[in-house]
Parts: sequence; structure tokens; C-alpha cells
Amino acid sequence: MREQGTIALLASDAPRELLSRALGAAGWELVSWQPASIHHRPGAGVTGVFPIEVRAVSGMPARRRPTAGEPPPRYACITSCALQHPSDGVVVVPGYGADVLSVWMHPKDPLLPGLPLALDPERVTAFAFGPGHEPGDTVLDLLSYRPLRRAVVLARNGEDHRYLKVLRPDAAVSLAERHRLLEAAGVPAPVLDGDPVQDVVAMRPARGKPLAELLMADGAADVDPRDVVRVLTSLPSAVLALPVRPPWSARVRDYGEAAVAALPAEADHIRRLAAEIDDAVRSSDAGPLVPTHGDFYEGNLLIQDGAVSGLLDVDALGPGHLVDDLACFLGHLAVLPGLHAGYKHVPEALRRFTAGFDHFVDPVALRSRAAAVSLTLIAGARRRAEHDGGDNEAISRLQVAERFLAEARVLGGLGRKGIIQGWSGA
Repeated sequence: MREQGTIALLASDAPRELLSRALGAAGWELVSWQPASIHHRPGAGVTGVFPIEVRAVSGMPARRRPTAGEPPPRYACITSCALQHPSDGVVVVPGYGADVLSVWMHPKDPLLPGLPLALDPERVTAFAFGPGHEPGDTVLDLLSYRPLRRAVVLARNGEDHRYLKVLRPDAAVSLAERHRLLEAAGVPAPVLDGDPVQDVVAMRPARGKPLAELLMADGAADVDPRDVVRVLTSLPSAVLALPVRPPWSARVRDYGEAAVAALPAEADHIRRLAAEIDDAVRSSDAGPLVPTHGDFYEGNLLIQDGAVSGLLDVDALGPGHLVDDLACFLGHLAVLPGLHAGYKHVPEALRRFTAGFDHFVDPVALRSRAAAVSLTLIAGARRRAEHDGGDNEAISRLQVAERFLAEARVLGGLGRKGIIQGWSGA
């Protein structure tokens, strides 16, 4: 797989030359660099985000000097993703294996032109907070960054908070429409704070505690699985008119290749498992087409008084199957203990939510799709050092996918009689 070669290259010493070349073109000299965090999109390419330390180069021609007052870059990105029209500041380097690599200095992401705006306190204050707020009081925190795809920034000015979502060109308008659609239907999605600016959407915080926090505390014991399903069944029928986005399970074989890149020693095992999960998904009953969230898991849910009070990250809102949203929830839930030892209550919570969801969708379809979701999460797993004890996080996610598939096979092998009595559509 070509992308495995790119991952290996980004983990080698080769980035030093690439980073030095790109920085030199912008008037900076590389002092030091650290290993990258790797972002792998199966079939699209691989991007590495490198922490760097630089200094300005003296005696450079004016056209290559950093802009006066420009802060030195702290991160640089190298990608094998194809860029049709590289923007200014992107250095394209051919000849690395089968790939053409592109390099840029964060935050000048070539596909997220609004990112510099979202990280500029003065401009953020003007469009996200407005009059009466001083730029000097605005504090910005980059919460997440998926190179070439999107970023989320938390902006704080005194007691006021805004979340800024940075999107690709022309994507912000459609996201704003989704938020307004949900607001009109009474679904608890965050409320927008004005129209998008340069493909940056500003929104007010939703109320409630993160479900992940409750899961760590006591397994979210006060959250009824039926209330989790209820927020999905409350999505308005107008969502069915939005574009269809395939669920995670639709590309389980592609994500299997991404998992192979993370665990090359398990390549044959992973490819066989991905094929078996794919077969199980295709042979099970997905149920009717309904409005869906598209990325429904604990990180996108806030809870108040046991019910969902905030439904976040609605970019993938559209037609789909309820079972895929519920499987996304279970797949993410099941891998939490491998992420942090504090999730000791999650195994019991997983049993409780799985049993609750079984009343709304086909249990075989639910587990086969949860297996697919768990497999898609392997590539993003962090590796733990050997001295931290045994298997790494990626292996634990592989084991989760195996367990879900095993459960699906048991239920499928026993047949529907006596297994899903009481099953009802949502």
C-alpha cells in the first residue's frame, strides 16, 4: 500500500530536508523538529504535523523575508494528499517514492483559508464577539486540527465563549443551514452567532456536561439509552433532503488498510477481519432510511438531567440508517477503556447501551456495524510505550472489533427467533 510508504517516510529522517527547504523559502531556518502526529485518510493520503523551532535568516532578499511582526511558525505540515491548486506558501516537492509531497507552515493550510483568521485574536474578537469586547482579552485554543479538512478553535473573552469551526471553501454555508434547520426543529444543536466569515462558523456553547465525563465518573448511570435514541428520532424529516454520506461501515475494507499501516505485523489478520465485517454488514438488515447525525458518539453529546442537551458536530447530518448512528456510538464507547484507565465503568455501560439499542434496530446489524466502526478507529490509536504494559491501544481496538463481530455471528447463527423478540423500529 502506497500510503504505508509515506507513513514510513514521515517517521524517518527525510522530513528534515523537506522542512528545511520549505522554511528557507519563507525566510526561516530550521533549528529543531520533533516527530509528527500522523493523519491518515485511506485512499486520499497521509499528512504529518511536525512541531518545529525556527529562527529568521539574515540577509535574505526582501521577497523571501518573513513579514514584519510575523510570529515564527511552531508547526509545519507535510502531506501526500493531492492539492489541485497549491496556494502561496505551499512548497511542492516531487520525487519521494511514488508521491508528490506538499509542505506548508501552520496555520496557512491550503484547504482551510479561514484558519489564520480563526487564530487571530483581533479579528476573532471583531466577528465572534463584537463591540464591547477588547481583542487583548480574547484567548484562543486550537482544540482540534485535521489538516486539509477542518479545525475547531475555542475563543474566550471574559465570561463569553465561542466555538469556531474552520471548514473548506463553501462548506460553511451548508453547515450553517444544518444548524438552523435543527434549531427550528427544537433539536439541541449549538446556536450560531451570525453568518460564516471566510468559511469560519462561530457558535455559542451548548449546555450540559460531556457524556465522556459522565462515562468516566460512573458509566453515565443516569443516562437512559432510550433518551440517547430519542435525540436521533427527533431529527426533522427535512434532513432527508440533504446529501447522503456513506456510513463508516461502507468503507471498512479501506479503513482496514489504514489499520494495516498502524499494525503492519497484523496485516493478514486485519484484512481477513475487515472482509468478514464487510460481509456481515452487507448481509444484515439496516432498516429504513431516516434522518441521521452521521458521526454520533460520546464526544459529540452533552448531557443535562440524564438527557441529551447538546448535539455537536452536525457536519454529516443527512439521510441514513439509525443502526449506523447507534453502531457509531457503541464502537467509540467500546474502545474508551483502551484509551484511558479511568474508563473502568465503560464495560458495564457498553452492555447497558447495547441492550437498550437492541430494542430499536436489528441486533446483528448493530454489532456488525459497531465492529466496522471499531476497525476504522485503529489507525488513529496512540501507541503506548512497552513499559506502560503490554498491548498498545491499536491492538485493543482490533480486539474490540473482533468481539463485536463474534457477537454478531452468534446472534446471526441462532437466527431471529428468540433473539430479538420485542424488536421495534424507531
